Amino acid sequence: MIDVTKEEEHLFRLSEREPGKRFNRLWRVITSKEWLYEAWRRILGNRGSHTAGIDHETVDDIDYSRIVALSERLRAGTYRPKPVRRVYIPKGNGKLRPLGIPTIEDRIVQQALRMVLEPIFEADFHDCSHGFRKHRSTHTALHRVAVAYPRTSWIVEGDIVGCFDNIPHEKLVSAVSRRMADEKVLSLIRSFLKAGYLENWVYHRTYSGTPQGGIVSPLLCNIFLHELDEMMVKELDANRTQTRKEAYARTSREYKRVHSELCRRRNQLRRADRSERPGLLAEVQELEKRLRRTPCIVGKHPTKFGYVRYADDFVILVNGTKAEAEAVKSQVADKLLSMGLELSEEKTKLTHWSRSVSFLGYTIKGRRREKGVQIKAIFSIPDEKTRRIRENIRRVCGLHHIPEADAMARVSQMFRGWCNYYRFASGPQNDFSRLSYFAWWQFAHFLARKHQLSIAQLIRRWKRSKRLKTVVIKGRQSQTFTMQIGEKEQILNNIVPPKTGSIWNVPKPTVWLGDAMPPEITAWSKGRSLETRLTAIGRSNGLCEGCGRRPVFQVHHPRPMRGKSFKASVASDAAQRQSAIALCRECHAPAHGRTLRSQQSNGSAGCVETRPSGARRAESKPTSREGDQA
Repeated sequence: MIDVTKEEEHLFRLSEREPGKRFNRLWRVITSKEWLYEAWRRILGNRGSHTAGIDHETVDDIDYSRIVALSERLRAGTYRPKPVRRVYIPKGNGKLRPLGIPTIEDRIVQQALRMVLEPIFEADFHDCSHGFRKHRSTHTALHRVAVAYPRTSWIVEGDIVGCFDNIPHEKLVSAVSRRMADEKVLSLIRSFLKAGYLENWVYHRTYSGTPQGGIVSPLLCNIFLHELDEMMVKELDANRTQTRKEAYARTSREYKRVHSELCRRRNQLRRADRSERPGLLAEVQELEKRLRRTPCIVGKHPTKFGYVRYADDFVILVNGTKAEAEAVKSQVADKLLSMGLELSEEKTKLTHWSRSVSFLGYTIKGRRREKGVQIKAIFSIPDEKTRRIRENIRRVCGLHHIPEADAMARVSQMFRGWCNYYRFASGPQNDFSRLSYFAWWQFAHFLARKHQLSIAQLIRRWKRSKRLKTVVIKGRQSQTFTMQIGEKEQILNNIVPPKTGSIWNVPKPTVWLGDAMPPEITAWSKGRSLETRLTAIGRSNGLCEGCGRRPVFQVHHPRPMRGKSFKASVASDAAQRQSAIALCRECHAPAHGRTLRSQQSNGSAGCVETRPSGARRAESKPTSREGDQA
């Protein structure tokens, strides 16, 4: 049996110890049942795990028997990736971004492939790369920009034309083969790249690129663009820190002589008597003035480059002249052209430090410090981002027919996510307060429309029932709307602004995933609203209604929803609220006629059988809240 965590650590240490090593015989690792099961378990919590590919299957349709069958097909060589389902999502500039949604089986195999490739190539990646990597995020990339900004004269804003869609397949496979010698693994990567896509149920071949939306695509993009990082770091000495020895060698003789004399006089001043101190103090002050007037560095300053990349977005911070900045821009364009990519002439800008640039959703502009010696980076929130979050909150609160709990959770999640991302801006609290005020009144209008009340009537009624009250969140008070679902479950409209963060002290993320997302605002249309889920969990007191021991993570809906019309699905939400059963993962799988790995190892078919909706409790009562974790 393979221990997945130990195997990943072993691959990373081996790759770090032997930089030129090409790994072989990893096919048996990827195709093992334990490895594929762990890959399936890791994608269970992904936001898109319930998004179906072309076969209409989601993560709920996979059980351990399917994992075993998938392992056998991979080892027998009969597995073939299916085309991805092409969808489009809006971009910030009004255009549409194409996404490719693989089938759930293909996602499991891609995750298994990523779990092998990631520790191997992570040992090779440079610190300038921040996209889709552990212990790195957009905020760590912005932190590196802030560190390099005081020594910046010109900024090159890089934009690659359709990076994900234009990566040449063979050059990408060649980049992977630098570390991977297993031909079966390389063949699997080729098959994913050439699987094609379905758009309006019309098949299209793919001759280049890796689909955005695939689990392994961000890693493959980082592997391919590592060649650009190599050129910037090794050929242009980007992000290189000057040593003390090098700094001393560039110091002028006159500066060294005055500095040495000043150090001697300061030592004498510390040991001097009261009578000698006035004369020595005057000499020290005179030497300090001379030191400030004496040139420190001899000759021309060498050009330095700061380089930060997040996926296909990058900035180059040039400490030199405009001509030198244009030269490095031309070198990057030539390098990308040799890799099969193109630098957008229209979107790649050369900007002076005193003007604003856009990077990773922030607006960055230089400002002189108080003494005028250096500059510092000022991070601000673009007006466009504020307008967009307001439009999204207004859109959610305009759906007055959805359950209150779903709207409340969605508004809270959007507000907290937006504020937590922009809390590293310079003085963001004014923007946060205005957005909090806006979200509060939008949700108040949502409730007033839903209950057919005026705003004044709504506020009086909710204050009287203590559903509009003052809460304290992380030391901050706010009057907000709350809801009680069942006896214990309480949710609130959490629009309390977070505290401002410092871009100089960005915490390193330990996982790739963000906060757990609440159900989408359209989940109510299928009888799967958040209110239904919380009602079932509150009714069971947080324990499984099947085995009575394990804590609840899932809710089973006995009434099938497939084949029902939209109107019937919307009307069924209240009925689902009464019939939904709170189950642990081990009990939920056999309720759908599936099994899990733990059932095979324990020799058990599960904790509970599928029951009619009227059976509310299992016969056996829990003796303790402790039990096996799902």
